[in-house]
Amino acid sequence: MTPALKRIGGLGLIGLMLASGATAQTATEVWRTTGFASPESVEWDAATGVLYVSNMGADPMAKDGDGYIGTLGTDGVIQTDKWVTGLDAPKGMAIVAGKLYTADIDQLIEIDIATAAISNRFPAAGSVLLNDVIAAPDGRIFVSDTFGNSVWVLEAGAMAIFAQDPALMGANGLTIAGNALIVANLGDISQGFEKIKPGFVVSVDLTSKAITPYGSADPSGVLDGVEPDGMGGMMITDNMGGRLLQQAPGGASAEVGKLEPGAADLEFIADQGLVVVPLTPVNTVIGMTWAK
Repeated sequence: MTPALKRIGGLGLIGLMLASGATAQTATEVWRTTGFASPESVEWDAATGVLYVSNMGADPMAKDGDGYIGTLGTDGVIQTDKWVTGLDAPKGMAIVAGKLYTADIDQLIEIDIATAAISNRFPAAGSVLLNDVIAAPDGRIFVSDTFGNSVWVLEAGAMAIFAQDPALMGANGLTIAGNALIVANLGDISQGFEKIKPGFVVSVDLTSKAITPYGSADPSGVLDGVEPDGMGGMMITDNMGGRLLQQAPGGASAEVGKLEPGAADLEFIADQGLVVVPLTPVNTVIGMTWAK
């Protein structure tokens, strides 16, 4: 694999499977890097100063051993092509106490960052497609199960279903806001991807497990990643629509950046004003500035 980096100045899982209002905030593409293998998620590690990129390989649902995690600088330069191998189709990631956790189809993988070695595997028996990962301040690690319309939790060394509800239709991206788990829903895929009904963002109370719309309950897209926007709201990727969205609590979503179909699980480095988005079908990761 020969990575290629292209710098440009301008706007530049489902896309792979299938091959708006005004705002003061805009995102502008500043670099794009190729040479990945179906990249799905990006996770910033402030302690080491690198971005981890999960690569699903040839098939996002196959236990074929060709998945891996690479490392990328905030300048878009690949640092280590295959930092950790031996995975199947890793997707979302989260860092807790020197460990990188990644969802790998039906198990949560724990990687020791210092040694770049797999240190544990936590099976989620009965899960369908584990996707994004987020850690709560209390140490619990939550994992979305997109095709199971559910969210799992790793607690006391074991995986269990935390919430399962029709409101979690295609549960995909996860983040934490206060005492709430924020879930970006892919949408209703019961009739197949060709007839998918776009989803919206919901909030799950971490204590009561009550599920309510985060903003408008109107469909806003085939949603993938979700991250706090640094302004009290969320930024979200519309996978199928190829859009970067912004949404405030109780409000409607608005397009703030042009992406490409297949835009997956983003990362936002707030102190650098940098949004990093994997474009799964074209084996590319892009960096965008986020400024008023």
